[in-house]
Amino acid sequence: MQYRVETAVLNNDTLMVSEWVEADDLCHAAIVFMMQQPIGREYLDPITVVERGTYQIGTYKHESIRVACDYEVGLRTT
Repeated sequence: MQYRVETAVLNNDTLMVSEWVEADDLCHAAIVFMMQQPIGREYLDPITVVERGTYQIGTYKHESIRVACDYEVGLRTT
C-alpha cells in the first residue's frame, strides 16, 4: 500500500517534510520514511501517516519510530 508520511523538522524555522512511501502498514510506513531522512535532524512529534484510498490515519512519536528502525535493521533484538 501507499502511505503519505509527514513530520516537522526544526531548523532555523520549522519545516514540514512529507513523502509517499510503499509499506506494509501505517507504522511500517513511518519506519520506511524515517530511515530515508538525513541523520542529525531534530524533529517535532508527531509523525503522521495516512493510507491512500482508505484514509486510515496513524500518529507516532519519533522516539518509538527510532526504536522500531533499530529493530528493522537488526541493531536490537527481542
